[in-house]
Amino acid sequence: MSRTVRVALLATVAWLVVFLVVPLAGVIVGNVRGDDFSRVLSSPATWRVVWFSTWQSVLSVAATFAVAAPVTWLIGRHQFAGRRALRAVTTVGFLLPSVVVAAGFLAVLPRSLHYSVFAIVIAHAYFNLAVVVRVVGARLETLDRRLDEAARSLGASPVRTVTSVSWPLVRGSVASAAAVTFLYCFTSYAVVRVLGGPARNTMESDIALRAFGIGDVSAATVIALLQATIIVCIVALLRRAARSDATLLRTSARLAPLPRDARRLAVTVSIVTVAFVAAPLVAVFWRSVHVGDAVSLEAWRSVFNESLFDSVVASLRAALLTALLGTVLAGAAALGVVRLPRYGRTIDAITVLPLAISPVTLGLGLIVTFDESWYDWRAAWWFVAIAHTLAAFPLIARVLVPAWRAVPARLADAAAVLGAGELRRLVDVDLRLLRRAFAAGLGLAVAVSLGEFGAASLLSRRGAETMPVAVARLLERTGDLVRAQAFVLASLLVVLCVAALSVVETAVGRSRDAAHH
Repeated sequence: MSRTVRVALLATVAWLVVFLVVPLAGVIVGNVRGDDFSRVLSSPATWRVVWFSTWQSVLSVAATFAVAAPVTWLIGRHQFAGRRALRAVTTVGFLLPSVVVAAGFLAVLPRSLHYSVFAIVIAHAYFNLAVVVRVVGARLETLDRRLDEAARSLGASPVRTVTSVSWPLVRGSVASAAAVTFLYCFTSYAVVRVLGGPARNTMESDIALRAFGIGDVSAATVIALLQATIIVCIVALLRRAARSDATLLRTSARLAPLPRDARRLAVTVSIVTVAFVAAPLVAVFWRSVHVGDAVSLEAWRSVFNESLFDSVVASLRAALLTALLGTVLAGAAALGVVRLPRYGRTIDAITVLPLAISPVTLGLGLIVTFDESWYDWRAAWWFVAIAHTLAAFPLIARVLVPAWRAVPARLADAAAVLGAGELRRLVDVDLRLLRRAFAAGLGLAVAVSLGEFGAASLLSRRGAETMPVAVARLLERTGDLVRAQAFVLASLLVVLCVAALSVVETAVGRSRDAAHH
């Protein structure tokens, strides 16, 4: 192992130990006693929260598949003009901050459905539409339509063809999409906090309520451990489903053109899907220019003139620091994965570790741990960026690793023959060729930081709160101007996130083109 790789890996591991392992271990060891488990787990209130988290997640999964099934079938089985654009539209909701999605449905739904289970479920369906389209649709694309034609030529009815031929080939991907959607809904925080009202809590929101609303950190930790156990079980099922799907037949079949008699149905599905995705976003912008029933720019002027603009500054400042730290850490981890093939899987698994911890639990660990002496950093503006970095750098690593593997090894070998040292080869060869991938990582980090709500809601301080936290706080207050200000901040979040993700898409696209040529 070279010195450069060793230093990079040590830096990554040290960061995770200090800001992830130690805080989580400190919360468990320092705040949980044996009787806390019996106190919390024997309480009916605990199991009411678990039950609500479970059944609303099941209902949300069903709603997501109901919304996604038509457009998934259309995109996964047919080639038509505008197919790529339609698939990109279905991804919009998943890329937006969850608090913006919640604000969008407050804007678009009638008041009678505000703070209802229906609002939570439909927002979850909106957010997870992309999961079904991307996972199940990608599997449908690999199915050879000649299998269906062969079954029908043998006398199978359309229903029998689906149940006997198509379903066995896609059920693994359906199970994977369902498990991922369930996981997102089960750990939902911003959507439930904004749309569920004070009477409804998932386990994620209950952790925050117990720790910071009631001050019972021990109970919050027990709930967090219970939630982590359930998440591990769900992930195990997800991996099993993925393995079973991997053993099935895969082909590179060409998509069929749309039959003439299905074109009207396809147009209807496309229009409904675009309207479903666009309506909450349009409603957010529409409500931002309305104070009460009157069209007015007062909310926009007040946001830029009052202290609310501090939240914009705080979000941008945290996003830039997150982008810097996250990209450096992800680059160090990616270097280890690529240069050490023997240990690549282990290093890759370590980088995924932060994704297994819920943001609220992570925020709780950071607050409880860094609260004494010289390392009492809870009031520091950059402390939020620490949590955001933990959430962003595993995703950035997923961008950098495949790009780094595509760099031809012969280029570094040629540089070595010409006398370039290891560090010089890294800078002049690898990093120069990976600049677009790093640009994509920077954009992704900015988008993640701008939209993160769980940890930021615990770590942000009044006067330096991030935009998602400010949106949620304003939506909980009464008054036409206050709520219009919330929609202004949500609109700004949409613009900033779309700009950041456009950088990602452009950089990744150019990187792929360069690799292709």
